[in-house]
Amino acid sequence: MRRILLFFAFASCTAFAQITITASDVANIFAVGNTVTIHEDTLQSNFDIGSPGGGNNWDFTNLQSNLMVTLQSIDPVSSPYISNFPTANICNYSSSTIGGSFSEIWTYSKLNGQFDVLGNAAVSSALPGFVTTINYDPYRRQYEHPLTFNSQWSDTYTQTISVNGTPVNSASVSISTIVDAYGTMTIPGGASYEALRIKEELTISGITSVSFSFLSKNGAQVNVDAVSSNHPNSGMIAVDGTTYYDGLVSSVEQINEIPKSFTLNQNYPNPFNPTTNIQYSIPEASFVELKVYDVLGNEVATLVNQEQSAGVYKADFSGSDFASGLYIAKITAGNYTNTIKMSLLK
Repeated sequence: MRRILLFFAFASCTAFAQITITASDVANIFAVGNTVTIHEDTLQSNFDIGSPGGGNNWDFTNLQSNLMVTLQSIDPVSSPYISNFPTANICNYSSSTIGGSFSEIWTYSKLNGQFDVLGNAAVSSALPGFVTTINYDPYRRQYEHPLTFNSQWSDTYTQTISVNGTPVNSASVSISTIVDAYGTMTIPGGASYEALRIKEELTISGITSVSFSFLSKNGAQVNVDAVSSNHPNSGMIAVDGTTYYDGLVSSVEQINEIPKSFTLNQNYPNPFNPTTNIQYSIPEASFVELKVYDVLGNEVATLVNQEQSAGVYKADFSGSDFASGLYIAKITAGNYTNTIKMSLLK
């Protein structure tokens, strides 16, 4: 995946008006335990970005999901690389297996009036014993708050890449960002939301790249990287990388008891609309995957994808962006596998 993307939920707004995003909105979505599923369309080559101003109607329903990654908000204090980013008050953890290699990334940020990315740390089974860190000095400003139509800012920062604490590359980065459009976007699954379009131009080592982000008030998000920095500012453009979030946010809560066996309980309530919770038990430390599928076998959400200590857990699932029907929740923990059927009735 070209980049790990940040996930936000956004404040309510009047229909057809620009959305306003506050720092408290971001703080709520980054509460420890929240997770979101990132979908990447690796085959998309052309993309309609609409036009500057209002009244856009962005149809993103043709996006595919060729790669999925779970992004989880964790306590930065207890994360393994907080010493590299001591001022961080937000940490997002993701893991994925690509080409047989298992990789983990911790992204550290600071929310204090504006939302600043401080850097990240990454490890991979392909390079055991190596920790790669990227530091932004003083920070990379991701968003200003309140964020609304016509918000804009520019920054220059130093990006330093280190391996096991030794710097191997350092470069000056210039970035210019503007919220230049708003309208309605429709994401895969058919859900529609009012959204902002954010255009970002980033220059490093004399090379400029351009990306667009489409952000909704409930957290649904689409991100595209333009092939050319000289593309048109409206209509169809060539893209190299498209990623979207489906607006699904879940939280996982640990219940203070140690079970005697692996179990996956029936979700409650069932039928449900739009949210339900799924309780499961693991009697020993295990790598746990809890995923949700539709009746055709398509994966629609990853609720858990991490190492967990022995205990009883409860994961929330929201079907707000999905059609009524039958869904399958599947857990894999060590050698244990089980499924349950869940009925979404709207």
